[in-house]
Amino acid sequence: MDEDYSREIAGYILSIFRTNPFVVMSWGINPASITIVEVGVKFHVQGFIHTGYVQVVLNEGEDLFEVTLISEDGETLKTIEHIFVDNLICVIDDAVEKCENYQERISQEYGITTETELCENDTSQTTP
Repeated sequence: MDEDYSREIAGYILSIFRTNPFVVMSWGINPASITIVEVGVKFHVQGFIHTGYVQVVLNEGEDLFEVTLISEDGETLKTIEHIFVDNLICVIDDAVEKCENYQERISQEYGITTETELCENDTSQTTP
C-alpha cells in the first residue's frame, strides 16, 4: 500500500464530507475511529439504519467511489459501487441514516420539533 497516496485520497474524501457537515454529523461518526485504508478511509457510525463501520475507497480505474457497510463484528454487510463524487454523501446518508419517517425519528430521538411538525401545527393561518 502506498501510504502517502492513501493518505491523500483519505484527505480528499474527508474534504468532500466537509462540504455538508450537518449531514455527515448526523451519521454519528466517532472521529477517533477514522482510519486510513488503501485508497480510502474507514470510520465508525451510529445511524438510524446502520451502526458499525463505513469504508469509502476510490476505484481508481473508474474514478468512482465504493462504499462498504461493515458490522461491528467486521462482517461486510453491503457494498455500493460506481458512486460519483457529487453523490457520495447522499449515498452514505441513505445507507446509514435516512430511514422511513426520518423527521419523526429525529423528533422522537432528540426531542426536536421538525419543520414538518411546525407546518402541521401552524394555527396562525385563517380560513376564509
